[in-house]
Amino acid sequence: MVMTVAVLKAEKGVSIVPPIPAALRAEMAPYLKTRAQRFLGWHPVARRILVSAPDANATQLFVIDQPMGAARQLTFGPEPVKEAEFEPETGRQILLLRDVVGVRGSQVFRIYTKAIKPVPVLLSDGRRPYSFPRWAPNGQQVAYLSRSPGADGLGLGILNPLAPQTARRLAPLNNGNWTIEHWASNSAMLLLREVVSDNESYLYLADAGIGKLSVITPRGSPKAAHGLARFAPDLSAVFFTSDVDGEFQQFSRLDLRTGLSEVLLPELKWNVEALAISPSGKQAALIINESGFSQLRLLGLETAKAKLSVPAKLPRGRVQNLHWRPDGTELGFSVSASDSAGDVFSMDTFNGQITRWTRRVSNSHSLPSIGVVRSFDGEKVPLVYWLPNARRFAEPARRPVLLMLPSSPGSQMRPGHLGPHGYLLEKLGMAIVCPNLRGVRGYGNRHRSLDDGRLRSNTLRDLNAVLNWIRQQPQLDGERVALWGEGYGGSLALLAMSSFNSFIRCGVVIGPVANWGEHVRGAPSWEKTHLRAEFGDERDGKIREFLDRVSPLDSAGNNLDAIPTSSPILLLGQCGQLREVLNAKKKTAWILPGADLTETAKRERWFLAAAL
Repeated sequence: MVMTVAVLKAEKGVSIVPPIPAALRAEMAPYLKTRAQRFLGWHPVARRILVSAPDANATQLFVIDQPMGAARQLTFGPEPVKEAEFEPETGRQILLLRDVVGVRGSQVFRIYTKAIKPVPVLLSDGRRPYSFPRWAPNGQQVAYLSRSPGADGLGLGILNPLAPQTARRLAPLNNGNWTIEHWASNSAMLLLREVVSDNESYLYLADAGIGKLSVITPRGSPKAAHGLARFAPDLSAVFFTSDVDGEFQQFSRLDLRTGLSEVLLPELKWNVEALAISPSGKQAALIINESGFSQLRLLGLETAKAKLSVPAKLPRGRVQNLHWRPDGTELGFSVSASDSAGDVFSMDTFNGQITRWTRRVSNSHSLPSIGVVRSFDGEKVPLVYWLPNARRFAEPARRPVLLMLPSSPGSQMRPGHLGPHGYLLEKLGMAIVCPNLRGVRGYGNRHRSLDDGRLRSNTLRDLNAVLNWIRQQPQLDGERVALWGEGYGGSLALLAMSSFNSFIRCGVVIGPVANWGEHVRGAPSWEKTHLRAEFGDERDGKIREFLDRVSPLDSAGNNLDAIPTSSPILLLGQCGQLREVLNAKKKTAWILPGADLTETAKRERWFLAAAL
């Protein structure tokens, strides 16, 4: 059907999505409470967990004292909490990172957990952005990264959380993209990771007293990506992931006495995407990404030949946020699956029993399927998709499709809980298809490199193969397809609506990049290396011309001409220039000014329901 919602007013010719009728608002409400929560760790003494989850305003902190117990809220207000952890000795305080209204970048705070309504105490200076705050195991120091303006750039800092005026910079950090991976158990050393690009990163030891950095993974050729890293509890080794010996991130051990490293699971042909070492150092918990599904495995570290064991069956989806309980008796984690919106589970490491700690939503949705499409050159395009219940949506038999695109070039579309999109599947009978176009992570380094530089244009050809697949499926209506994309996916959605105009009914576009050459040129210096590895060096005239040709707003102004006026586009986020261009070209663009996240989510889905 065509767009039938009424236009309440127009601003410079662009239609504004009107309010939603009360009946539809009530029907959508349960699905808008499904934004995922995150498991942040265990209390150091009691059997108690810390989680973050959205409240009415933003993501906040909650403590849960027992499985399926009530969650006690610790933070409030419009500023979202990004990271948090208990003080590791007593758990009386919590360190947290949150945004602050009126201040650019996130700031570090501590709160006292026993207070009825804890008051956050600012530890950072409020003048620059901070990241990766980490308690030292002795609870007496906090390490962090902060980015100063100008030549000082990014640096590693340390402070006493009870006397924040003691903050000092330990070491400057070059190239801009760094993470704090882990504290040593003696609170004297830190593990840092320097990320140059997706295929080049390095691990360092940092002296927590004087800030001296020592690289522990070789620089030079061949380049390799080193991922998560953790100290062994006895400080004899560092466990980490790396692709130095193959296509995938492999679980490895570096002996700190000899400097020699070894791959512990050489036969594994998938990425190890998360790891946690038990307090005793006898076991490693690993999450392995197999075709997008997470597989939780336990690995014994005491024998000469490490062996994987398979824990009890978990909901099929994505497992994240591994944390061992300090006494080593339980392993906690979050699960995103059809009946779990990031809910927290724990596993007894002696008998394998699984305990569910939270149930954020009561309604589940249908299970995902996986498939593979062959592109024009024979390359595989893996798919994750959800089909509506055929009994409840028997007529028409062919269902409309929401085609969701990745938010960044390497983002893998994974099976998990659909969040607010579950409304489209369960109430409107809309199929949801998520293609993993060439260049995404999870399928090996060769596949990850297939969209680099001038190969970028082939992603649209992959998308064409997916559209052809949709038209061939008896349950799917290839003439009622909507695109949904944020960031990189938003830019791709606009190009696809122009290239495949007769097959795309509408699009939701969130904060797209208008021109890739200008985006790379205008990026901060510390981001440029990564972007140039991905898209090409915009300083080269031929590369700049190519990037212009694959951008929604090309210099010739032709790339959006073929979007039909009958195919409406909902523009969200920073879209001012695109909005003006689409208006000038007399395209059907809709906007949603001044709405909060919940209202935006509701009207996005109303727009899709009306346009399809």
